Amino acid sequence: MANWCSNTVEFIGEHSQFEYLKILFEAMASKEKKEEKGQLPAFTHFDNGFLFDIRWEDGVLNYETKWAPNTEVIVAIADHFKVGFIYSYCEPGMSLFGETTYKNGIFTDIFLDDDDTGQYEYDELADTYRFENQDYESSDEILDILLERKKAISGLKG
Repeated sequence: MANWCSNTVEFIGEHSQFEYLKILFEAMASKEKKEEKGQLPAFTHFDNGFLFDIRWEDGVLNYETKWAPNTEVIVAIADHFKVGFIYSYCEPGMSLFGETTYKNGIFTDIFLDDDDTGQYEYDELADTYRFENQDYESSDEILDILLERKKAISGLKG
């Protein structure tokens, strides 16, 4: 059984294209429900990177993939519609957590590695995460802090 990677994509660019994106993703979501299997846009030629549980909400795409983000599929969609994107992904079982931007053909992927995720630990007895002498109920907030710091070091704004 696959681990599931959660993906959120906010497309940026010419707003006239957003209606076409909405039509595409709503059609893919409908087809997914009907066929009960992951989807790829018809204009792509990938063998993997299928989108599952596709949701287009307030101009933002949310979906799941098996194991890892499917960045190459999202780049193909962006190129097809001549837009960019900000793409966040998380698959905790494989320690995948990051943010990809694609603007004017420039691709940047900032992600956490073992050194980053090794900065906090889980206290099983307290059922909390310990990071910089503070306790957190979940690791999500810690991961967000670490990613924002890494983006700042890389010169990307958060």
